[in-house]
Amino acid sequence: MTYIENDLDIYYAVGNTNTQRQEGEIEVIIKKRNSAGRKLISTSTAIVDTKSQFSNLYLFWDKLS
Repeated sequence: MTYIENDLDIYYAVGNTNTQRQEGEIEVIIKKRNSAGRKLISTSTAIVDTKSQFSNLYLFWDKLS
């Protein structure tokens, strides 16, 4: 029988969310999850604090087992 395992990563960012450092950190997360057999199924972002430009990136993963 096949089971689907779901998982979630939350990436926190402060300030400009398009910086090269932050893009590199997100790339590392994605590569680690892919190498573990996980498939990215959805992403979502949320602005938590507009004054300090604090935001979250949610990465939703599936894995067949």
